[in-house]
Amino acid sequence: MDATKVNPLQAPPVTDEYPYSDGKIMAETPKHLDAIFFTMGTLRNWFADQPRVQVGANMFVYYQEGDKTKRLTPDLFVVRGLEALPERSYKLWETGRPPTFVLEVASPSTEQRDRGEKQALYASMGVAEYWRFNPTGFLNDPGLEEVRLAGGVLQGLGYKPLESEPDGSIHSEVLGLDIRVDGRRGKTHLLRLRDPVTRRNLLTYRESEQGRREALLKLQRERLARHTAERHQDAAEQAQLEAERAQHRAEREAARAKRDAEEEIARLRAQVAKLKGDQRNGLASKS
Repeated sequence: MDATKVNPLQAPPVTDEYPYSDGKIMAETPKHLDAIFFTMGTLRNWFADQPRVQVGANMFVYYQEGDKTKRLTPDLFVVRGLEALPERSYKLWETGRPPTFVLEVASPSTEQRDRGEKQALYASMGVAEYWRFNPTGFLNDPGLEEVRLAGGVLQGLGYKPLESEPDGSIHSEVLGLDIRVDGRRGKTHLLRLRDPVTRRNLLTYRESEQGRREALLKLQRERLARHTAERHQDAAEQAQLEAERAQHRAEREAARAKRDAEEEIARLRAQVAKLKGDQRNGLASKS
């Protein structure tokens, strides 16, 4: 009887039923993109030595298990108490915590939803602070005039507005930082973050990289200068050693010459004494 060949059972390929991309562009303009990535780079630099603080951007955040339509895509978010961000999409029931801080970069097509539906959803998720920033104009909020940056802290089912300082900065308790619109020419579409203790601006990723390059160049120059100085010192020490050796040789030669001269003088004196003695002996024999 022919043996029946049995193929081993194979599990179906694992698929993620929650999409992590919708194929849409991340930001409407280069300024919107810069606003997101410059802030993200600055925050990642700042929290680099805090492994349980994660900074992400443009990631699908699913807030209801089993319904893949229940999602938000924050332009920028920070999560405290998380070892690492998920590789694909952020599912609240898996991470066990919502983002702590969310920043939406406003655009004409999203601003109304940002201040309405999104704000309510973030509040229901438990996001502690919700911020909005318009890199190219003012926020179109009723009651707000010529405001480009607004932040709020969770209070009940909404957000209590955070007050701004005279310089336009707003303090984030969640981040422990002051945030304001960059006032430099050509940079007003960016945000600037500041350490409230030192009152110094945090370095952006580009500034940090430039600083590292300058520090490395300075270190290389210092090493070269130190190596050159050490070579010069070695050469000077070698020259001094050669001079000391030459002096010792000269002293030995002088001592030898002196000794030879003294020996020659002694020899001559002995000869003179001998001649004088012979002369006296000759005169004595004649008499």
